[in-house]
Amino acid sequence: MIAKFSLFFLIIFLSIAINLPDSMIARLGLDANYLLAALASVAITGLIVHRRMLLVLLVLACTIGANLPESVVDYVGLDRDILFATLIALIVVPFVAGKVEIK
Repeated sequence: MIAKFSLFFLIIFLSIAINLPDSMIARLGLDANYLLAALASVAITGLIVHRRMLLVLLVLACTIGANLPESVVDYVGLDRDILFATLIALIVVPFVAGKVEIK
């Protein structure tokens, strides 16, 4: 119970802190990049606890990334083929793992 509240509080705090103006973040002695990295790590940790939600979000992110316009993909530095292969792996691997029974 306390762990869930702490995680929820940390996510809310980091979300608000990231959206503050850069000058206010600097006055607090923080770096926006560190706040963003902390928020991402806390969010990913929370998603790993709930694996099904993580899988859905990964499939969604890969689908969106694989369908972005070519100029956006080049600007961001992604490779469509890798995103498409990751998407296929995210769908096929859990299906195969569910069918394979290890005794």
